Amino acid sequence: MSYRDFLVGKSIIPSRSDFKYAMLRSQFAGIIVTVAIFYIILDSYNGVTVFVPFYLMMIVGGLLSFVLNRQRKYTAATLAQLILINVLIFIFADVDHPYGGVYFYFLTCSVVGLILLNHYNPALSFVFAALPILLGLLAHKIDFNFIPAPSYEPHMVEINFISNMIIGILSNAFVVYFLINRNRETEQNLIETSLNLKKSEERFLMALHGTKAGVYEWKLAENSIYVSQDWKRLLGYEDHELNNLKQEDFTPLVFPEDRARTRTMIAEHMALQKPYQNEFRLLTKSGVYKWFQDSGVFKQDETGKSVLVGTLIDINERKKAEEELALKNEQLAKTNGELDRFVYSASHDMRAPLSSLLGLIHLSEKTDRPEEVGLFLQMMKDRIKTMEGFIKEVTDYSRNTRLDLLPTSVKLETLAREVVQNLAYSVVNKKVRIEVQIDPALEISTDPNRLKVIINNLVSNAYKYHRFDQPDPFILIDALKKGDHVLMSVKDNGQGIAAEHHARIFDMFYRAAESSEGSGLGLYIVKETLDKLEGSISVRSAEGVGSEFTVTLPLIL
Repeated sequence: MSYRDFLVGKSIIPSRSDFKYAMLRSQFAGIIVTVAIFYIILDSYNGVTVFVPFYLMMIVGGLLSFVLNRQRKYTAATLAQLILINVLIFIFADVDHPYGGVYFYFLTCSVVGLILLNHYNPALSFVFAALPILLGLLAHKIDFNFIPAPSYEPHMVEINFISNMIIGILSNAFVVYFLINRNRETEQNLIETSLNLKKSEERFLMALHGTKAGVYEWKLAENSIYVSQDWKRLLGYEDHELNNLKQEDFTPLVFPEDRARTRTMIAEHMALQKPYQNEFRLLTKSGVYKWFQDSGVFKQDETGKSVLVGTLIDINERKKAEEELALKNEQLAKTNGELDRFVYSASHDMRAPLSSLLGLIHLSEKTDRPEEVGLFLQMMKDRIKTMEGFIKEVTDYSRNTRLDLLPTSVKLETLAREVVQNLAYSVVNKKVRIEVQIDPALEISTDPNRLKVIINNLVSNAYKYHRFDQPDPFILIDALKKGDHVLMSVKDNGQGIAAEHHARIFDMFYRAAESSEGSGLGLYIVKETLDKLEGSISVRSAEGVGSEFTVTLPLIL
């Protein structure tokens, strides 16, 4: 068994202070027992037996306090020691020789009472510190004669004085030594705590720098906001700026749409005294709003007033990534919806010409008349051209979706005439007058292949839905520069589009009339391609009057 286990037992004492006082209490109990045994031997050697029963009481009391201390009944063990030694020393002082030196022990009793009880009950410790003084005065002034006074030889008085002085001084020295150790341990603990606190502060600052977080403290009642240097740097300010910040200085920094929500959240969390977290935009010194995450806790200062202590973290890149992800999800949802409609409509539009071809082949097999066979062959060619046009539109849509932009310098007049030339066969057959009224010098930077698709679809539609029974069917293509954009229009005096269809003609597979020959992809492809080219399109049309589609494109893509 170790010395520590012998004095205070094997059970764990969680408090360092409790452990040290428990050790002192057991050691002092050992001193009481040792002193009692010493005096039994000394008095027996000198033939004095009157004090032996009291020495035995000291031994029993010391052992009792020792047992109570090991059982962690600290207050009971302390009272047992103090009451025992105060009573016995008072009795010894009452009957001992005036120069026997028993009074030395009153000093030990006072010091021990002050030390052992102060940790648990300061008021009681002062009582037991003053009690030995009172008992010493009573023993000195009044003879109570509790027991017969022994008779000592002169040399015995001197021996008792020396013994009492030495043991009394050693007892007090032991207590003082304990206090010195306690003070040294406390000082060492303070040094270690200070070092640990310094290391903790350094780690905290490193963590803040690593996370690029700024610290602030907002004293709400005083309307005073302290912000750290890192907090200032997050907004682009120098260390000497944003000092003595107040709420009326901070509020204008918050993005207008975020102010009401931020005020409400702070008020709600302050009322509940719950941790606060918010995401808002703040105005930086450069004049740009950036996203930040604000996290804080409410605490009470020394006067009981609420203080919000928190950190500010730059989450601008994360917010951008979230917005891009949301946009991609939106585009994906749109693509999935369009794909569903595309599969349905494409299968329908492909099946109709194929069914018609099969029917015409079946009819041609049953006739021997050359004129009917020729008619059937012409009808088959028309169906194949329809399928060919549909496949071309699907190809245009696929290329616009997949291929990267290739901006190139383009002369609009040259490109428009190239598209018209490719459609010359249709123009000749349908006798539609077409004019390109574009300044030959007008030039823009864009993707020429995509621009061809746009012009081709608009002009093809104008051909397809014209009125050929009027005196002068025409299609007019013109363009003009306006600021940093170009406005290109395709105008005709054809069938026109009823007003109720204007809002939907750019939807996938939408047909304005059941009799429409098209697939419903043309204008949808025009709109999607313009989105890629950062352009837009608008329409003005009246049924039976004609249509005008206006395309807006940036001069430089």
